[in-house]
Amino acid sequence: MHVQGHYFPKASSNYQQGVANISDTLVEISYDDQLISSYAISDITLTSGLAGLADELRFNDGSRFIPIDVNYRWPFKTDKHDLLERLEKSKWAIIAAVIFTPLFMWLMLYKVVPAIAVYSVDTLPRSVVEQMGEQSFTIIEKLALDDSELPIDQQAKVQQHFKTMLTELSLEPSVYRLSFYKSDSFGANAFAMPHGRIVVTDELANLLADKPDALKAVLLHEIGHVVHQHSVRMTAQSAASTIVLAVIFGDLEGIAEVALGTGATFAQQGFSRDMEREADSYALIQLEHLGYSSNDFADAIQALQSAHTSENEHIEKVNNLLEYLSSHPSAQERIDNARK
Repeated sequence: MHVQGHYFPKASSNYQQGVANISDTLVEISYDDQLISSYAISDITLTSGLAGLADELRFNDGSRFIPIDVNYRWPFKTDKHDLLERLEKSKWAIIAAVIFTPLFMWLMLYKVVPAIAVYSVDTLPRSVVEQMGEQSFTIIEKLALDDSELPIDQQAKVQQHFKTMLTELSLEPSVYRLSFYKSDSFGANAFAMPHGRIVVTDELANLLADKPDALKAVLLHEIGHVVHQHSVRMTAQSAASTIVLAVIFGDLEGIAEVALGTGATFAQQGFSRDMEREADSYALIQLEHLGYSSNDFADAIQALQSAHTSENEHIEKVNNLLEYLSSHPSAQERIDNARK
């Protein structure tokens, strides 16, 4: 049997015309009756055949042979290759792929990956979490934070409340650290980093200056993020999702970059609404445990809501609010839940 085609020598994109002569055990490549190469069929790899694409022979020395007739199929083709081609041509297989591929991706990205992230974060060494947190905090500090202008005695008073809560909750003071910063970007806000650093802006401290228990409720909410490792879970989910998509679509070159850049990822993302509800729940439970009222948390959210929606608010703060609400449950939902 003689098959016309193109022969690609090892490590070369240049080809020459040739003929593949097939016997029971050999494939010989020749041109003008001159033998170019000879290969045992047992040493040949056959690419998967798809409709409209030629079956390519790959030889053990790295060279290749591609038939001119794209519909030609080699006689030593296996059932595995036939199955792939039949599936590729099957109308029902195509319909099933259209239906089940999005379902499979949803299942992987929204169920399997988050579940794996929950169970995998506990295996991360503390040093990795510490590095991730410091790296992310350095970026945020450089981009959006300025030195605090709060009076020293006001900072000291909140620090004392914070340390007292840590002691009463049996939390490690060396892990949970409270810092104050002025921020035009964040406005009245607070956030927690993966390694336990909690940042309160001057604007939030001043907003709740006459509601110290409400500020404690906010601190407990941020402690809840650290206790449940939300930022680490979000980063793990983001990295795992990227890897899953890279595997599905066959682009594996970015995996190393994703693995090295997970710390910076945190700086660009917010928590999911479920995580915010989990942190809210933690704050409400601990408020009751410490002898405070869940209304303190509602007061904090109400004050934040009013601050962000005041008539004199700058348009940038409106944009910040929209971003804030996109990753948080609605303020009214959180207030209603706290006042139950």
